[in-house]
Amino acid sequence: MAEKPSAANREIWLDGLRGVAALIVAFFHFTTGSLATPYRSFWDSPASENRHLIQIAPFRVVIAGQAMVDIFFVVSGYSISTGLIKLRSEGSVADFYRKLTSSVVRRMFRLSFPVAVMMGISHVLFYAGTYNLEFAEGQGCPGAVPWGNPMPHVQCLVRSFVSVVNLQSGQELTLNNHLWTIPVEIRGSMKVYLALLGLATVSEMARFLGVGLLAVRCWWNGEPEFLAFFAGLLFAELNASASRKLSHLQLPSPLALQDASKPTLSNTTWTRLITFTRYYVFALGLYLLCLPVPVWHEGATTPTFSPDWFFLSILPPLPWWDWEIKMRTWHTIGAILAISSMRSLPRLRAPFESRVAQFLGQISFSLYLCHQTVYRIVLNRVLNWTSLGVSGINYWEAKSSGRNGIVFVSWVVATGLIGTVLMVGSRWMARAVDQRSVSIGFWVEKVLSRL
Repeated sequence: MAEKPSAANREIWLDGLRGVAALIVAFFHFTTGSLATPYRSFWDSPASENRHLIQIAPFRVVIAGQAMVDIFFVVSGYSISTGLIKLRSEGSVADFYRKLTSSVVRRMFRLSFPVAVMMGISHVLFYAGTYNLEFAEGQGCPGAVPWGNPMPHVQCLVRSFVSVVNLQSGQELTLNNHLWTIPVEIRGSMKVYLALLGLATVSEMARFLGVGLLAVRCWWNGEPEFLAFFAGLLFAELNASASRKLSHLQLPSPLALQDASKPTLSNTTWTRLITFTRYYVFALGLYLLCLPVPVWHEGATTPTFSPDWFFLSILPPLPWWDWEIKMRTWHTIGAILAISSMRSLPRLRAPFESRVAQFLGQISFSLYLCHQTVYRIVLNRVLNWTSLGVSGINYWEAKSSGRNGIVFVSWVVATGLIGTVLMVGSRWMARAVDQRSVSIGFWVEKVLSRL
């Protein structure tokens, strides 16, 4: 999610895609639990409260925060391997191994340093009593009270950071439960690096088969996040293979060029069919990304999948998958299909190469890290202040009494104000912390190499 290879080796649309995905995650956490309609299925009952465009693909993608983390994982696998594969393809084995070992060391610090800073800021603000959003039972820092004994706060902070850098499952992320993705990023990155090392000297076909088998194994084991990483690696390998084949083509004779300039009916039809298939695959991937979260009903032991998941009767999940793995696997497949199509369709990549998308890409990691802390401090206060300023009654009274106009105005003001705070804060953090973590990673690598 945070790796940024050199400009020469990076496909910039990946940065834009990562940035847009981070914005969708932030909007998801901003609205989930407060706005019910967008997160229900189009087919839910009663019909009078549903049947809205926002509940169906492709419109639903703007609130598909759960699926966007799978976009992160595919993009990470894609981006961290591109530069390494380029070095390997150029035949510079020594440079490849040197770059690989350097990436392993720096990746850990590249991810953990900004996280440590954000966790420290969050816990200081929590201790100072600025949080205005209650945690669910069992979450947060039980036993830690603002302006109370600092030791429970320190213990909570230490547990949080250890959970993030822990390469095993089972995390206790306390104030920042959305950072469950960071251990996954670390483990997924290490799996990709190990695959690159182990398959560095085999043939191209063996490499494709090896990465494909690793991806299938992750799917089989119910590890969709690592399936996403290996899919990203496979995309990078396919790109490198296509580039090598293109560079090895000899220039044809002028006569051949003249003949080639006259497209035949069969070539045109075949090209259109391939293009149509790619757009269809993208649409299918987008549909899977937009699938709603299953709903829990009172007394049920498992959640209910809405009719949007109709294909589960045709493609049943493996018996050892639970409902969450089932959901995450199909979201991951959607991310893989969408990105696979975008690789070959410049029109789909173009929006993510725009200046706005590139700006979001620059601040994506910082935005992902800090948005929850901003919400927990500012959101309820802004909603209440706006309601009091507009109507003289507090927000929760207006909401419970059905004064939807006041609620709507409060959310509009909150969206604009908090969105501005997030953009400014994320930009500052990207410059002051995120970019500095790159330098720290290089410094740590030099220190370790001299020991």
